[in-house]
Amino acid sequence: MIKSVVLQNFMGIAEFRSGDFAPVNVIIGKNDCGKTGLLKMLYTASKTIDIYSRRKQFEEVNIKKLLAEKLNDTYQPGKKGLGELVNKMTKEKLRVDIEFGHQKLNYQDRLHFSFGDSTTNTINDCQESIKPISEHFRCLFIPAKEVLTSLRAISATRDILHMPGFDDTYLDLIRALVIPTQKGNVTEEFRSVNKKLEELFEGNVEQNSEDEFIFRKGKTEFPMPLTAEGIKKIGILTTLIRNRQLNANSLLFLDEPETTLHPEATRELVEMLILMAQAGMQIFLATHNYFVLKQFHLSAKREGVNVNCFALSREKGKSVKIKSFDLKTEFPENPISDEAIKMADEEVRLDLGL
Repeated sequence: MIKSVVLQNFMGIAEFRSGDFAPVNVIIGKNDCGKTGLLKMLYTASKTIDIYSRRKQFEEVNIKKLLAEKLNDTYQPGKKGLGELVNKMTKEKLRVDIEFGHQKLNYQDRLHFSFGDSTTNTINDCQESIKPISEHFRCLFIPAKEVLTSLRAISATRDILHMPGFDDTYLDLIRALVIPTQKGNVTEEFRSVNKKLEELFEGNVEQNSEDEFIFRKGKTEFPMPLTAEGIKKIGILTTLIRNRQLNANSLLFLDEPETTLHPEATRELVEMLILMAQAGMQIFLATHNYFVLKQFHLSAKREGVNVNCFALSREKGKSVKIKSFDLKTEFPENPISDEAIKMADEEVRLDLGL
């Protein structure tokens, strides 16, 4: 999994040295602090190694070219190309050094590269090769927007029309989702997780005979456009577990997983993510939600699971600052809980007529 990262001059971040990542890593911060951008960088590097390893079995692969293509297709920058990812304040080269390690898969290596603000679509400063990882490794990114309803539109836009709009986090996800599932195909580690997720809505998402996704509740089928958004969100996870694209060797990225979920379902989802982490999966997610953050704190404390939290903040005209803490041992002041306190204070003042 990802052990650590050093980022320099990346988007709004002047420098970020992560230290050791935990089984679960939560990124918080106000809008436009770079939470999703950071998630995508970690995902892009990991997915590049995944793709490189699979292709390496059958052909010669240029990791520099593969990495540049993946960065372009994931961030979809403007006419200036990859140079748009470089911090506009420093204008120094963007530098990335990510260390990977997976004891179970006997994997240890690092990916490092850099480029300047004039870079378009080619990366020259990058290592020539990297150690291939096991075929049992999986790397997935679940965006904030659900994809089951628009699955065919995403595929047509990217695979047929070759148009931008849906980046590679969407395209990679739908390619993983359409892999057929089989009854009883859930790995032992995730059987209880999958069962509890499906019990949230007393049904499950599956593919019908026309390879379209539906929601089945008892003997009744509901097409995706008529299915609640929260069910679709959970359905993505259960589908990936049932077709084994999520397993104990997976690296999972989630952007605002609480979107469209009721607080009760949000807390249940966090509990399931903790169980996945205990099974061996590593998780990175970005959130704005108090229930997500607080439940991770409670679950980590109860289960003894390390959950790192990275709080991003930025003052006007300055680069993003990042503070880190362990949710297992502390729940420090942060912008999410601050807003909850402000609302409570306002209610007290209104009740007292102040």
